[in-house]
Amino acid sequence: MLRPIIASAALCLAAVPALAEDPPPFKQGLWEFDRSAAGQRMHKTECTSPSDDMKRQNDMIAKNGGCKFTPPQRAGASYTFSADCKVPGPQGGTMSFRSTSVMTIESDSAYKIEITTIGSPGPTMKEVLTARRIGDCPTKK
Repeated sequence: MLRPIIASAALCLAAVPALAEDPPPFKQGLWEFDRSAAGQRMHKTECTSPSDDMKRQNDMIAKNGGCKFTPPQRAGASYTFSADCKVPGPQGGTMSFRSTSVMTIESDSAYKIEITTIGSPGPTMKEVLTARRIGDCPTKK
């Protein structure tokens, strides 16, 4: 039961916190997302703006609280940051975990985020999200 809760919380941490130097904006369009976590793979294709999505996730995390982010560190095309979080547990009480994310930007049309989450209690979890713009959004008829 603990694993799905931490995994759900970790998904929110794929967003990049407000940076002193923001990553370049990503192009809006048709994006393909491949995520692997806890031995499962997920594939999703959608018309979106990853930059807008990240901003929405940041706003949601800030509004709901529970996580404190470290200042991001930039090294070339990679941004590394951590989040220390406390969330309500499934049977009352509070669960704590720390997620460290490394976002590597290939271009305004591709990026990868690697997230390592250490929960208390719980095993260390690793998640990888690869995102690539594959074209323009289909026109609506």
